[in-house]
Amino acid sequence: MATSALKRPNPAFFPSEGASVVRPRSVGVTHVLDRLQPSSLDEIRPLAPYIDIVKLGWGLPLLLPRDRLKERIRFYHDIGVEVSTGGTLLEYSVVRDRTTAFLDEARELGFDLVEISDGIIDLGRPQIERLSREVARRGIDFLIEVGKKNPQNQLSLRETLDRIDHARGLKPRKVILESRESGRGVGIYDGEGNIKWDWVRAIIADHPLEEILFEAPQESQQIALLMELGRETNLGNVAPSSVAPLASERMGLRGDTFGAMRSSRSVKGPPATKFLYFLLETHRGLDQSELVRLSRLPRRTVQSALVELRKQGLVREGVSLIDSRRREYRLA
Repeated sequence: MATSALKRPNPAFFPSEGASVVRPRSVGVTHVLDRLQPSSLDEIRPLAPYIDIVKLGWGLPLLLPRDRLKERIRFYHDIGVEVSTGGTLLEYSVVRDRTTAFLDEARELGFDLVEISDGIIDLGRPQIERLSREVARRGIDFLIEVGKKNPQNQLSLRETLDRIDHARGLKPRKVILESRESGRGVGIYDGEGNIKWDWVRAIIADHPLEEILFEAPQESQQIALLMELGRETNLGNVAPSSVAPLASERMGLRGDTFGAMRSSRSVKGPPATKFLYFLLETHRGLDQSELVRLSRLPRRTVQSALVELRKQGLVREGVSLIDSRRREYRLA
């Protein structure tokens, strides 16, 4: 009987090297807000594998001399992280009729992405379309942000859904949902920073989750979104000091998410199919009427989605444990 296996030492518990990543990630994106704080670069270097994009926020790039700005962008490139402008900077250039200069110089300085937004000013759809073409023509990728910064001037849910739909049609890297740095009273957050889940469910019912990036500046918001939507949810406006906590949340290494993170099962099909799978993950056993009520989708859409989920082997149909006359659907 061979005994070498018994003598083989256990694999190291603590990793000897950092996590290996392939960028750009299409899901599980972590988008960090750089406020030019002196300590942020020291914090970010060892955590680079857990960061995808750093945004130099607001109009902060205008505070640095050009050589220092290029140096900061080069630092991020050296650790494998892309750099984005903030939407406020683009809006500033539009108001001053300097958009061409802004985009030309952004390319020259090495920015990888430009954020297109109208969180402060109002841009019509033709103008947003023109800006996206101008950015793409320069070989720069772009993000489109949906939402208003002023808590007193918020979009309705219907307006938000319509703007997401328009933005997606322009093929940005991601569509960002505005939250501001505070995460209060804007977009999917109420005045206390709580998530408006009816908004989130309506958004992911209409649009693929992987194309949306939820700004979530508060760690409690990050945990809640990951717990409900899964570890591969795209999150933005993350503070440098929250990068490590967020990475541990995604990996289920914190008390909040330990053993509770949703599995990353591949669900094929339109957004409605993926949304029903999410509902069944959340509520476990549901019948068709409950799925129609929770999803607010037509019964025929729900029926088609259930057929597709069963074909993929993701959902099974069975008798309710409470009422044998009911047919319930659960994850397979």
